[in-house]
Amino acid sequence: MEIERSELNSLKVKDFSLVIHFESGHYENERLLKDCEESLCDYNIVESTANFVSLKENNKCLIDLIETQKAIDEDIFILAEALLSKLENQEVLSNYRDWISYFNKFLRAELDVNTWFKAQRAIYNKIANKLVNYAESEKEYILELEKALKNIKMTFYQYEMLILLKLKSNIEFHDDVR
Repeated sequence: MEIERSELNSLKVKDFSLVIHFESGHYENERLLKDCEESLCDYNIVESTANFVSLKENNKCLIDLIETQKAIDEDIFILAEALLSKLENQEVLSNYRDWISYFNKFLRAELDVNTWFKAQRAIYNKIANKLVNYAESEKEYILELEKALKNIKMTFYQYEMLILLKLKSNIEFHDDVR
């Protein structure tokens, strides 16, 4: 979120700068229009021509400012869409985390406390340390968990993926909160 906040602050500064230039250009346009009217009423062709040229140049600057403003607005919309997408992903992941927590409570009831905690520790250890296999001392607990999973038609691999999803979701959520 720090990157997005920095980008938003940068866009705010650019936008504020444009507002100042636009207001200045707007007042200049009003002044030039008034000068044009006066020089036309005075039949001063040279001054009228110079005022119209200045008015045309000022209008071009205002149009350039509007184009720059459109680009800033587009960047703001892109940033808003990215943030909305991030929030939607967080919401989806939050729902998964909740479902996985509920599922784990159900699954925990199928195993004795010791088996449950040792199997969970083995899974988290495998994921955290990026291990390929479980230690021999963990296999007994993993097999018990695997049996419980088979009773509900889930493979052990699918369960590992659920736990991995929950961990990644927690990491993303907590990184964005900081």
